[in-house]
Amino acid sequence: MQPATRRLASTAILLYIAAYLLTIVLHELGHAVMALALGDHPILYNTSVQNTNKQLSNGAHVLIAAAGPLLSLLQGTALLVLLRRGRAVGASALFWLYMSVFGLINFFGYLMIAPLVPGGDTGQIVARLHVPAPAQWAVAVGSLGCLVLLIGSTAPLFLRQLPATTQATPLLRTSGMRALLLWPWLVGSVVLVLLALPAPHPAVVANMFMSPMVLRRAYRRALAGPAVETPATEPLGAPWALAGAVLLLAVGFKLLGRGIAW
Repeated sequence: MQPATRRLASTAILLYIAAYLLTIVLHELGHAVMALALGDHPILYNTSVQNTNKQLSNGAHVLIAAAGPLLSLLQGTALLVLLRRGRAVGASALFWLYMSVFGLINFFGYLMIAPLVPGGDTGQIVARLHVPAPAQWAVAVGSLGCLVLLIGSTAPLFLRQLPATTQATPLLRTSGMRALLLWPWLVGSVVLVLLALPAPHPAVVANMFMSPMVLRRAYRRALAGPAVETPATEPLGAPWALAGAVLLLAVGFKLLGRGIAW
């Protein structure tokens, strides 16, 4: 791996971890804010929210469970629209691209695991609404198709993060795309599972390992597609400064595991 590619991979890994952690926290904040609005006094954790009001109606529970995935959908689609309209490159653009991708994976991933993970957000929703199993599986299959198409459409956005000289050479393009997608997933997944210990929520783990299934679509399309016009590459910034910021974020994430009562 060339020094420039190694630097890109290091930066991408850090941004990947930061984006995933923030996506999880924002998702849980969606639950907590909705619960608060419905008269509950929730306890916010890093990967879950505990409701304390035992008098909540069935409809209130459905709204609270739906708030997290819907906020993730808003995160993913809004950022994707903005990224497609812009031409930004560099660390900030890559971070928002990861945030967009993870928002989409989070939302559609929850729809996909609804029939399999009863304790997940969508699993609770379909149970409370008595959604028939065939309908759950139909939505799951449709969600997989939508997710693959959406993530595949991000290939030019990832490719745009590589200099034109890197895109022009198949070997360098492959190395660059591995730096943006493969290495962040391999290293990032290990770090994220460790941060979620001692008891990662099954839905969090499922979405984490679901990521490569759909990210490979963007990876393959980027390798097979034409070169993408890219502006002058923005400096990636000091990796150590970014590492320090991600470390602080990780510490905050772990501390949130103790819970915050609202």
